[in-house]
Amino acid sequence: MKNNNLSFIKKRISASVYLFASSLLAMLLVHPSYALEFECNNGNDKRFIRLELPGLTHLCEVSVTKANNARDVKWYANHDTLFCSEKAQELANKYQQQWGFQCEQWPDHDGVDQLNPRQRTILDAELKFLIELGKNQDTPFLVEGVKVAASPTAADESNMLVTQFFLSDVNSDNTRDVTHIIRDDGVSWNTLTKIENLASYVDSNEGYIVNSALISTVTDNGAMEVITVLDAAGAATDNKIGNKNGCYGNQMLTADNTGKLIPRSPHRFICADKTSGDAG
Repeated sequence: MKNNNLSFIKKRISASVYLFASSLLAMLLVHPSYALEFECNNGNDKRFIRLELPGLTHLCEVSVTKANNARDVKWYANHDTLFCSEKAQELANKYQQQWGFQCEQWPDHDGVDQLNPRQRTILDAELKFLIELGKNQDTPFLVEGVKVAASPTAADESNMLVTQFFLSDVNSDNTRDVTHIIRDDGVSWNTLTKIENLASYVDSNEGYIVNSALISTVTDNGAMEVITVLDAAGAATDNKIGNKNGCYGNQMLTADNTGKLIPRSPHRFICADKTSGDAG
């Protein structure tokens, strides 16, 4: 819930981009916490091996789900999520090599599998802090899922890491997201700013409402590509299943010296009826 090398900065968004964005966003909104997933088949026996990050009761969990939806947690970790990644891959290999299954790895929907070990350490630290914070609030919340992007640099070089966390209040149906923009110099990292509700920073267009926004990529100077879901103004929406009106777009954003996001490109989008728009 995959292509991390997308470039949407064009005069118009192509139909192929629309299809990718709609598929990516739908999968993320339905399954936000699957960091790594394999579908394994042996005749009529189908099983899903999943790295869930965060897990239901641990920082990460490796589970196997059968066709009857019975879920069995095989391993878990509370400090190092790379352990879960390694165990999920080992289990998929065992299903194929020892038990006769054919396993297909699903696309990397959240970017976690693309991080190097140091970036995973940073993600783990930020995630653990946020999980504990949620437990101790007057209005407690859960971290339901993550989306990450990192600039393409070596592990010991300065780079940017952006982590988007999806939160839900324990005692209500309220959901929201918070995005951490992090600069890492290879020795220490610094969270430059934390952005609440990323969609609110995307330029709107008359007649449309920006319903959801997801980070896609980030450059080394901190410019973030954001994929968006739009709804026609006044239309009924349901964040859990995606956009019924079929409008998807993108915009480049970057943080200024005060930590606020400012646009680096217009917000461009395309709808299912092939009409396109340009806000700003």
